[in-house]
Amino acid sequence: MQSNVSPWGEAAATAVAYFACASAALALTRFDGGVAVVWLAGAVLFAKLCATPRRRWSVLLVACIPAGVAASLLFGIRGIAGLALPTICIVEAYVAASLVKRAFPRFGGLKSVPEATIFLLIAGVAVPVSSGLLAAEFVHHARGISYWSAWRDWYAGHALGFIAFGPPLLLCLRGEARRWAESASHRRRMQAVGLLGLVFLASLVTFGQNEIPLVIVPFLPMIVATFRLGRFGAVFSIAILVIVGLSCSLLGHGPTTLLQASMAVKLQVLQIYFATIVLILLPLAAELKSRRRMIDRLHAAEALHRLVLDRMSDVVLRANVDGTVRYASPSAQQVTGYPPEELTGRALFNLIAPDDLPAVVEARRKALAEPDAATIVEYRVNHKNGTSVWVESHFRAMVDVDGRVTGTVSIIREVTQRRQMVEDLTRQAMTDPLTGASNRRAFDGALSALLLSDPLEGVLGCLAVFDLDHFKRINDLHGHAMGDAVLVRFVELLRAAVREGDLVARLGGEEFAVLLTGLTTEQARVVCERIRIRFEGTVIRDAVGGIIPVTVSVGISAMLPGQQAIDVLGAADGAMYRAKQEGRNRSAAA
Repeated sequence: MQSNVSPWGEAAATAVAYFACASAALALTRFDGGVAVVWLAGAVLFAKLCATPRRRWSVLLVACIPAGVAASLLFGIRGIAGLALPTICIVEAYVAASLVKRAFPRFGGLKSVPEATIFLLIAGVAVPVSSGLLAAEFVHHARGISYWSAWRDWYAGHALGFIAFGPPLLLCLRGEARRWAESASHRRRMQAVGLLGLVFLASLVTFGQNEIPLVIVPFLPMIVATFRLGRFGAVFSIAILVIVGLSCSLLGHGPTTLLQASMAVKLQVLQIYFATIVLILLPLAAELKSRRRMIDRLHAAEALHRLVLDRMSDVVLRANVDGTVRYASPSAQQVTGYPPEELTGRALFNLIAPDDLPAVVEARRKALAEPDAATIVEYRVNHKNGTSVWVESHFRAMVDVDGRVTGTVSIIREVTQRRQMVEDLTRQAMTDPLTGASNRRAFDGALSALLLSDPLEGVLGCLAVFDLDHFKRINDLHGHAMGDAVLVRFVELLRAAVREGDLVARLGGEEFAVLLTGLTTEQARVVCERIRIRFEGTVIRDAVGGIIPVTVSVGISAMLPGQQAIDVLGAADGAMYRAKQEGRNRSAAA
């Protein structure tokens, strides 16, 4: 927090506060001529150092040394110890601030459990333990008090001072308390006043009477204040409890009066009680702060997540292990026709075309078995309007915090146009562009596959090879355009004469082939003769109206399981050439 006060003016104000707190502690909590059992001055200097840039620390330290010495000479131990002990106190606060700032350069908010833990270990354990070892030596020699009794009193007072009063003072000095009050709504400020007021009342009930030890009473409002107000509720609740508890105890009230012990012992027991509460509330407040930040980040991520899902065309779908849809993004309606609410709770597999279901089940099984890997599969989805839509889906397993697979998440993209394009390209690659018949590549693949298949009722089928007679003469006399028209007309005739499942292919030039599956040689010859006779009777006119005579020669070869494709084709070609030699316009069987 920026300040308009000069460094020396700020140092003077700190020195006055340090002197006042040190004097009060020495005057009110120093018993048997030893050290003060409660030490607030260290927390004042510690908080000021943590809230001030390092370049101005030396001014603060120089100003506080004489203030501490003056308080010690007036209300504490005089002589050499009166000079040494205040110096140790100043060094103690300096070391605590240095170590905490080194561990957390932006220390002060207690916004995480590590930050709160490091603060408690440094300011509540390590530093007062170490400084007490040296301070107890001076007290022992100056007053003759037991070394370990002096160390115990020093440690208890200084540790409690740091951890109980350091955080609230630091929040105030850094301006965080003021900023919180300014940013909080009127309702939240009233809630803070009410909760802290309850802590104050509970503290008064506990320490304002001497009959019943109600030390547990302040816990409930303090925990509620921590949950509702966070670190502010925790640190100010602790400060209220400590102030009320110490004040009442010094006045002879509270649960400590039930102890049959000296005031020093009573205050030490009281400080153990305060320390227990500090060790509970500060880490709790830090953990709550961390969780709130995490929840805020999750809410921001969720908002971004929903914004992205609302604007993206791909479908995001989450499903349980059994395939029940848990979530579908808004774009699901564009792809499937179903609104997301109609898909939720529905079985994923009901949307998939039956023929593609095995591939999807296998891809999802692999995703569930290998959570670190993704699987990709293309399949058809049954659209709400009754049509089928091709989609590409990327599956990946979802796991919980224990590493158990809970289902799958998939990103689904419609690929109907791409699929149609691929199928069109495949058809084009396997089709003769002139006649629309299958090309030689498609024929070779189909013939090889058929020869490897099981025969139907013991008959695999026949291959028929057709070659148009005197086709070169047609091209020479009537032109290539007319020759192409003859080829197209012949393919139309072939398709009309054979069954839908029989493959019609152009092998090249004027040579064609038909795979007549399941037909014997005699049956195939009947079909081929019908084709030959129909083609011979086909009327094809040239450009001037004249009739172009057309005929075709046919060779037929039976196909046997396990036979080589080249042998079947060679036999059919041989039969076709024999038909040519015998006068053309006829059929022959191998």
